[in-house]
Amino acid sequence: MLTPSAIISSTSPARPGVHSRKTVIARAAVLDSGTALAEFPPFRLDLINECLWHYRKADEAQRIRLTPKAFAVLRCLVTHAGRLVTQDELLDTVWPRCCVQPEVLKSQILEIRRALGDDPKDPRFIETEPRRGYRFIAAMSGPPPELMPCPDRDARKLVGRCALVSRLSESLQAARRGQRQLVFVTGPTGIGKTALVDAFQQRVLAGASSIRIARGQCVEGYAGTEAFYPMLEALGQLCRGPAGHSFVETLAARAPTWLVQFPEFVSREHREMLRGEILGATRERMLREIGEVLDTIASETPLVLIFEDLHRADHSTVDLLSMLARRRTAAKLMLIGTYSPADVAAADHPLKSLKRELLIHRLCQEFALQPLRETEVREYLSAGPATSAETAGLAGLLYRYTEGNPLFMVTVLEHLRDRKLITHQGGEWILAVSLEDIELRAPESLRQMIEVQIGRLSEEERRVLEAASVMGPTFSTVVGAAAADMEPERFEELCEELARRDQIVRPADPLQLPDGTLSERYEFVHSMYSEVLYTRQAAGRRAKLHLRASAKIEALHRQCLREAAPELAHHFECGGDCLSAIKYLQVAADSAARRFGPRQAAGILEHALELVGRLPVAQRAELELAILERSGAICTAALDSRAIDTRVSPAQAQLERTDAAV
Repeated sequence: MLTPSAIISSTSPARPGVHSRKTVIARAAVLDSGTALAEFPPFRLDLINECLWHYRKADEAQRIRLTPKAFAVLRCLVTHAGRLVTQDELLDTVWPRCCVQPEVLKSQILEIRRALGDDPKDPRFIETEPRRGYRFIAAMSGPPPELMPCPDRDARKLVGRCALVSRLSESLQAARRGQRQLVFVTGPTGIGKTALVDAFQQRVLAGASSIRIARGQCVEGYAGTEAFYPMLEALGQLCRGPAGHSFVETLAARAPTWLVQFPEFVSREHREMLRGEILGATRERMLREIGEVLDTIASETPLVLIFEDLHRADHSTVDLLSMLARRRTAAKLMLIGTYSPADVAAADHPLKSLKRELLIHRLCQEFALQPLRETEVREYLSAGPATSAETAGLAGLLYRYTEGNPLFMVTVLEHLRDRKLITHQGGEWILAVSLEDIELRAPESLRQMIEVQIGRLSEEERRVLEAASVMGPTFSTVVGAAAADMEPERFEELCEELARRDQIVRPADPLQLPDGTLSERYEFVHSMYSEVLYTRQAAGRRAKLHLRASAKIEALHRQCLREAAPELAHHFECGGDCLSAIKYLQVAADSAARRFGPRQAAGILEHALELVGRLPVAQRAELELAILERSGAICTAALDSRAIDTRVSPAQAQLERTDAAV
């Protein structure tokens, strides 16, 4: 039987020219002048001035300029030197709140390798783990760079989550009393799960230095997911931390099947002996061993484990959660897991049934994050308790468009700033133009994120949602089925399935049709989904969908077209049938006039005149006269001074046309 001291690795290099991972734990040298440098000869990374220095001689240095993103990637790798930094972790760190493709990251790694003169086939600085991430392997010295904050992960103002941070703190207090805690933080994409966990972690680290915290990230791999991946990542952080030696000894004594996963902590001469000892080890044995290890670690000092994106977790990790929640032994252990319910439901993930069962037996808690309220959006935009009228107006506009989704809100704000429509001064967002001049649209990063979700749907589901998007944020299944050219039962069945999986749409109040029957209605979970689904289609296809929808609406409202006139006018206009659109605009104007809305009626007729201008010249004259006479009559009835100008217009228009004909 191997003893822990016999297993723990020495610091001898694993192969000539490359230092063992035991010796490459990231360190940074802090000079007397106050300039922070991360040193890995012959290079120094200047963390203050954000540049790279190449020292050819002791007194001769060449400055190598890196792009800001390349520097941020290198900084992240150096900060976590010696361990694997996943692609998702790099993307989240360097491109926070943005959705970019992995190819962008590869181009930055290529730039860094060129600057370092590093060969990917025989690396001295950056080692590639295919389809997983990168590892910085050069030797360094000095105090840990983890103590230096990364500028790309600046602290964000957290609003609307104070109560949830307090509830997490209460769960931690229960864990400190020996009552193990399992907490799920759930919500849709962009709702702020990671921001909440980050805020809780900062509070813990600021208030109690004795608590150990480790995080693991579930990663979605194209070739499969490594079993227990987030637990392995968290264990690696503990082993490399301040009390890492004792953690390694505990693993050696109680969990050899886990220690063998970390070759940097096992000496070469004992590695094969250890592998022989665990030959034929099962997943059940690994679960038992890690349970004993975590109980041992958390017997005296509280331990907080954070597993992010559990909707990507492998089945072994789900079994691990189940085992940790059900263990009867006392432990000062708290495990926080974040996930998106829509992704869990869509993939029929075992986590869904596990959470339901644990909730029934009160073995876990769930904190479901809700969108921000308008007052909270206003608080985010303002620097203090007093809010200007401009800030309040911007908050209202932003809230209506983003519906309180924090990620959408922050991304749209930055998009407005990039377009120079707003500025950030003194901690407050200031309008650079009038509120009326701000046109909100989905930024490209959010469009890409939504496109990724749409790409996971079946072709039939995309067909349903694209047809629904022509009707706006809310749609009825009977009209949507006609637009999609599908059987109503099948259309409704697909909408129900998407809503059950919490994907893109949710049920809305049913619609009563003119014949008294009810039609099921659904709404997009966010208007941006409708916007992206609509604009991603070719103009010709959108026009066809609008015309199908208008034909169905006409058939349904044959006996009361006046009620459906505004909707019909919209669909015919978007479908390219201007004549039909003008007809229904006139009907809508008459309805508005009867309801004592002359100004609204006049506005509708003005829009009808704009559409007349799109018609061939031969069709314009008669329609223009009819619309102008109707507008004049409405204004006269309302005693509107604009009627004088309107009444003169037909004669003037006729005279101009006569002169033109002569």
